[in-house]
Amino acid sequence: MKILYVDPAVKSATSEKYKYYDGIYNELIKKHDVYLQRTAFKDLEVLKKQISFVPDIVIFGVGWFGKAKFFDKIENLSCPVGCFLYKPQNDLEKKLSFCRVNDIDFIYTPIPTYQEYEESTGVKTILFPFGFDPSVFKPRKIEKLYDFGFSGALHNSALYPNDSFQVENLRPRIGEILKNTNDFKVFWKSSDDASKAFIDSYEEYAITINKSKMWLATLAAFGDVTPRHFEVLGSGTLLFCQEIPESYRFLLKDGINCVSYKNDLSDFASKISYYLRNPEEYQKITLQAVGFFHRNWTWEHRADNLIQEFKKLL
Repeated sequence: MKILYVDPAVKSATSEKYKYYDGIYNELIKKHDVYLQRTAFKDLEVLKKQISFVPDIVIFGVGWFGKAKFFDKIENLSCPVGCFLYKPQNDLEKKLSFCRVNDIDFIYTPIPTYQEYEESTGVKTILFPFGFDPSVFKPRKIEKLYDFGFSGALHNSALYPNDSFQVENLRPRIGEILKNTNDFKVFWKSSDDASKAFIDSYEEYAITINKSKMWLATLAAFGDVTPRHFEVLGSGTLLFCQEIPESYRFLLKDGINCVSYKNDLSDFASKISYYLRNPEEYQKITLQAVGFFHRNWTWEHRADNLIQEFKKLL
């Protein structure tokens, strides 16, 4: 299949820091003829002549909206087109308008309330959770040095409007709980200062997850189930996540492949204590998670699933 993949973030400084921008693209190029278009264009017929490439389908990737900031009409989008919708706290109405005015065939998004976008635009919208790279996020023969770990932004910055989170932002509150207890060995690297919020390298991030028995995940803006969830699930570390959105309960299963805590955090510390006292239980959960997600939910699987959606249109 010949694919025009439109995404300024692929193979960029952004994807060097956040590898998930490259996830689908890296798998598509292994099996298909893919042309990477990094800039916006106003007419597909004109672009095809310029690049000497005639696509069967057009994919607007994970970083399309955030980097291109293009929301206008594109002429002659005559082949099947799919568009990724991400970070709805930014330019949501413009993103939806782009999909509507360009008569996009389908929107694919990790946002749990995806049905609302279909109702708003009339464009078919499918839930499309993230994946992970199994060559990086895998069980490693590393000693568990921490009971509990986390790295990432606190989400308190002005980048997030006041109504971005369905429940009060949990990360600062969890940080205070962990700071005020001596019961757990904790790895914690989090801040609203990007230079202080992240582990220095991607490999070191994956290694540090492996050094922890449990790793924290919270939902991002608008209930988004983040790439971190899947990176932990593939690593052999217990995913410790907040209440699972209903539309994700077919995939994330409390006590089966992850452990969820209440949004009010009333059971947060007690659940950590419980699994530390019963290591055979959390080890069983992590084994089930690793087995399932490595067999079914890597970036290769996600790319194949995306192509299946297009084949329905051809």
